[in-house]
Amino acid sequence: MKRPFALAGCLLLLAGTFFLQSCVTTSASVGANTIQAPYVQTGSYKTFAWFQPDAMAPAAYEKGFGASLNKNLRRAIEEELQERGYQKVTTNPDVLVAYDVSVSVPEEKDKPENFAPGFGYSYGYMSGYRYDYKQPGMPGYRSVDLFKEGTLIIDLINPRTNMLEWRGWAEGAINNFKAGYNKVHGQVEEVMEKL
Repeated sequence: MKRPFALAGCLLLLAGTFFLQSCVTTSASVGANTIQAPYVQTGSYKTFAWFQPDAMAPAAYEKGFGASLNKNLRRAIEEELQERGYQKVTTNPDVLVAYDVSVSVPEEKDKPENFAPGFGYSYGYMSGYRYDYKQPGMPGYRSVDLFKEGTLIIDLINPRTNMLEWRGWAEGAINNFKAGYNKVHGQVEEVMEKL
């Protein structure tokens, strides 16, 4: 009589283990991911410009941050877009480009009243790259603060509608904010390969 109960108990334990595993997510980087608005044909884009060419205010870097990451990211993104046939322009671009790197946010700094509309606390914010654009209907969209720390996010925005059209990201890709150009370029390349 004990044998059927032991078997049932083992099956119940096994089923419970599988159920719990399906509820847990890992924090490891698993490569690049993308989302895209259903109506967008990124292959038709030929020109690009930065959503915000320069920071709106002088960068106020926190300890550990440096302007070199901003410079390396912008250079790598531009090079990857140009490799894919995009041309950088100053007027009438087909698409605008923005990037962000998610950081963990100290609670005392993560209050809406601390920032202008559309801005928040992140490495991108410190460089002036926390944008306010729309994303209605974007399947799988989530805001920057919901990504794992160090996640590199690259966005393409329609310059006429201010709508996010494509987002690529690599979770935890930038784990060293003083990373050199080669490391940064490798991560940007991984994301842009999905474009």
